[in-house]
Amino acid sequence: MLKHILRTPLIPMGLFILLITFLTLSLTNTLVVLARLCFGILVLCTFLWLTFIKLYNRKNPDNQIKPFGLIPPEFREMDEGQQWVTYKACRNVYIYYSFALPIIAGVCFLFSGHVLIPLIGIGIVGVGQYIVYWLTTIRVLNRI
Repeated sequence: MLKHILRTPLIPMGLFILLITFLTLSLTNTLVVLARLCFGILVLCTFLWLTFIKLYNRKNPDNQIKPFGLIPPEFREMDEGQQWVTYKACRNVYIYYSFALPIIAGVCFLFSGHVLIPLIGIGIVGVGQYIVYWLTTIRVLNRI
């Protein structure tokens, strides 16, 4: 059970959302308390995630999860079928980026007077990437 929780893209997506929220709140001068609270939650969640990965790696030395590797922990490429699922998901994310980046660039250009728009745009693109990847893997794995 712990393996499935640690390899889900929901945890990195949640940490990414917390990071974007913290950065957005820290740019506003009125929401300092919420920014500090968000930063505390981000640090706590990151610490818990790293602790659970360390626990899992200690129990499963032959199938370890690398928290700081270049390959995200949600990639499971043990056999050809899983490599195919990863390929399909990455292909869909690439297609998503080919549409999302020009749209976000246009939005940032149109609303260039607002400081928060680029940061919120990066957050939306990042969360969209996780959603596209996750929906693709779930859809492909349910067909198998």
